[in-house]
Amino acid sequence: MADTRGMKPGNGADKVIRVAIYTRKSTDENLNGDFTSLDSQTEYCKAFIKTREPEGWQHHPQEYVDPGYSGGNMERPGLRKLVADAKAGKFQVVVCYKYDRLTRNTRDFLALLDVFDKAGVHFVSVTQPIDTTSPVGRLMRSILMEFAQFEREMISERTSDKLSAMAKKGKRTGGHLLLGYDLDRENKKVLVNEEEAKAVRLIFETYIKKRSLCATAHFLESKGIRTKQWTARNGKAKGGRRFDKVRLSYFLHNPFFIGKIRHRRELYPGEHKAILDEETFQKAQEALKQNAVKRNSTTRGHHDFLLKGLLRCAGCKTLMTPHYSLSKEGTEFFYYRCSSVNHLDKSACNTTRSVPAKALEQFVIDRLRALGQDAALVEDIVKAAKSDADTDLPPKRREKVKLTADMGGVESDISNLTAVLAKEGPSTGRYQIIMEQLDLLGARRIELRSRLVALENEILDLETRQIDVQVFRDNLANFMRLFDKMEAAARREMVGLVLLEAVYDKAQSELRLGLLPFQSFDWPLEERYGANFVDCIKTLPD
Repeated sequence: MADTRGMKPGNGADKVIRVAIYTRKSTDENLNGDFTSLDSQTEYCKAFIKTREPEGWQHHPQEYVDPGYSGGNMERPGLRKLVADAKAGKFQVVVCYKYDRLTRNTRDFLALLDVFDKAGVHFVSVTQPIDTTSPVGRLMRSILMEFAQFEREMISERTSDKLSAMAKKGKRTGGHLLLGYDLDRENKKVLVNEEEAKAVRLIFETYIKKRSLCATAHFLESKGIRTKQWTARNGKAKGGRRFDKVRLSYFLHNPFFIGKIRHRRELYPGEHKAILDEETFQKAQEALKQNAVKRNSTTRGHHDFLLKGLLRCAGCKTLMTPHYSLSKEGTEFFYYRCSSVNHLDKSACNTTRSVPAKALEQFVIDRLRALGQDAALVEDIVKAAKSDADTDLPPKRREKVKLTADMGGVESDISNLTAVLAKEGPSTGRYQIIMEQLDLLGARRIELRSRLVALENEILDLETRQIDVQVFRDNLANFMRLFDKMEAAARREMVGLVLLEAVYDKAQSELRLGLLPFQSFDWPLEERYGANFVDCIKTLPD
């Protein structure tokens, strides 16, 4: 990679070195002010770039900003756009106020630098006097990031030790309060709510008697008993949800009700008073263990569910999750069941409930095979998808040009007014008028900047969709050629490269397949495929 230092116009640098600025702020606090932390970072970076102008450096006008995003992960629209533009060769240097603005994770940071390196892009930190244009800079970069990672791990360790110490002293370690207890914020004590404590005892007694999570949940709903409800500090109501099987199971397993604190699988005597006696709690635990033994596990069956995470129920709009059952004769049955049914009971969804997995998966494979063999239809799909992106992109790009021009005008007005104010001083009669105008211009700048960031993301999504169309064509063309030769895990991944989702509608006897890069795609298309899904599953049990 060429070194950018010392490259001056007329001395080997016959072209401008474009420099991109990336800024980030972890929280959205104070982002609506006239001059924010993001503005401060940008000004520092611009000033630094100006000092390197003799070497040919010039600020790349595109903004790469992530307001209110954590540096602990890579899921940031501004960062994604920065990486995409780096690969496209739109600039040669990336400048940040500090290293941790780019990322706080050592592995992510080194991965980003590797991407930049392959794209011929250097990285420079303004406030830390090192950059990747020299071997020493690259060494110091790694050392700094290792110290940053060490600091994060130390904070995490100290937090963990503090929670362990709190648990050993019997103090509550956090989380939402449970039904039956209130929090005395002033004294930091957990107090028994006698009225709710009656409901807690009733919940345990009912489960011990019925020995069924579903039956107990239905009983609680009929009595109007729900999870703990409280008002947060921001005034919003929290909790008060219906007890489903998952919430009820967690509730019944919690030793907090017998005056104990669980931390890292260890139990410690708590400061708070118990609501239940040990005998009642242990009876509930024994019933839970017996039910767990009876319940069939989804992992016992030998079947790789191809549509895991892709299949949705048209009736209750929830994902359908894989399940397995075993008959008295030892026959295995694999099926998908609505998540709502899994969390509650069969009454939670009246349209689908469950569907045989093998028949449904074979139906999908047959449909994809038929689609892959119809080259004309594939090209129609590709053409339609590209047309959508091509139609939406031009107006958004024109809007971006207009907004950029508007932003330039606003920045110019702010600069002029600031200059007038600095010249005349606060004693001038126009001071109040100028300040009001600056307030209006500041608000307008924030509005334009927010829209520009959103517009950049929309344009990036549309440009990505154009790329995805070509990927979709290639994946579909290779689908059946490779599918039968793949291992089970690879088959599921291959299906995920072609399908966005599948929606099963038992009432209408149909399965709708959403193909990438579309959001929806109904089968059969133009009456080309007439097979009915019900015909495919007649021989299999529900």
